[in-house]
Amino acid sequence: TFFWCQVDVDSATQPDGQRLTAPGGQYQACARAVVRMRLLGLALLASCVESQDGIILARVTLFDQWFRRTEHTRAHTSRHTDGKAGPDAPEAWTVRSKRDVVRGELIYNKAKRVRRGTTVQGNVSVVIKGVGRHDVAHSSNRGGSLLYLELMFMEALRDQPGIPPLLGAWFETDGSLTYVVKDVGQPIGGGQGGHTTSLSKAFKKRATETPLQLARSLLACFQSWASVGFLLDDFRANQFTMDAQGQIYLVDGPKALTDSVLGVHVVNTYHKTKHQIENGVHECQRDADCPATVPQHSCPVASLGVRKLDEEAARCEPGSVGAPEARGKCMEETCERLSEKTHVWDVANRPWLLPFIADKATGPAKSFLLRLIAFASEEDPDKRPDFGELLRRVDGFVKARSRRRRLSNS
Repeated sequence: TFFWCQVDVDSATQPDGQRLTAPGGQYQACARAVVRMRLLGLALLASCVESQDGIILARVTLFDQWFRRTEHTRAHTSRHTDGKAGPDAPEAWTVRSKRDVVRGELIYNKAKRVRRGTTVQGNVSVVIKGVGRHDVAHSSNRGGSLLYLELMFMEALRDQPGIPPLLGAWFETDGSLTYVVKDVGQPIGGGQGGHTTSLSKAFKKRATETPLQLARSLLACFQSWASVGFLLDDFRANQFTMDAQGQIYLVDGPKALTDSVLGVHVVNTYHKTKHQIENGVHECQRDADCPATVPQHSCPVASLGVRKLDEEAARCEPGSVGAPEARGKCMEETCERLSEKTHVWDVANRPWLLPFIADKATGPAKSFLLRLIAFASEEDPDKRPDFGELLRRVDGFVKARSRRRRLSNS
């Protein structure tokens, strides 16, 4: 048996176009029930889909139900959300209103406004983000734009390693979007432009004392988002944090590749590609015919060992090497496309990532990490491992080492 109802914010219609009515507040209760049934149906669909892409897409669809309904309520009716998430917000959100947090110091205010804060219940440290002073038109909070994509990134990948827990979001009375994430530690380092990255004392300590655990946390973080079609081209150490347990998090949302399941969803839903990375098929005769990513990711200057801080192209620190496909690589008259394996190359060829950890390691752990870096630096993406393979190798090495230690102590 099916119950059909097309729900607007204030009305519903039957298939013949006649308006459905109900006395008093009964219709509103009915409308909310229908919405809950639709969300439940999508949740059940997600639980039945075996592929990772299917599960992620179902989560995003649930999130879009909330985002589009809340945005519609704010923009097209006499109501406003007044800092409340609303009844359609994802169940995992524990912050349901701006009154659930206490706002603290302002720590950044450009493209986004970022504050520290705490939750009213439990006094949990959080980070509160919203529209920054550079966005006078508040365009970054609309569907398919900057803040929307960051929310989508965290909601779609909820509970995955290296993804900051999204605690809640709402639209302010002026129409701007605000969201709250759990505080996941301090940046692992700083520096940009072409300057050498300055890594934090805590990161250096972990790399020295537990290099394999730190390497695994780093690889698991990258796997969570790179394996589903996200790519971080604005690549800096201060976009990653480390908590007290040594877990690495990406705290600045990456961009979706246009050919990924999420990229296609955003284009089909909101008809926007501004905050995505084009990744279509390109014919070529030479490498120069192929598109490169932005200089701070493709490293066209630093890869040649040249340091020219006054040039726009010199955006990577000395020693950084961009992946061949990020610089533009023509293979059999077709440009190599970006993928998860592009970031596999990156973690092995940025001085502040795996090379730094390997440098701090000693003995067999150091030799193993150097072999892992060489494996991840394969020029041909088809021969290069993915993050799952790298993690299996780390786990296998740690397990074998533990077994040898037990035998030697017996």
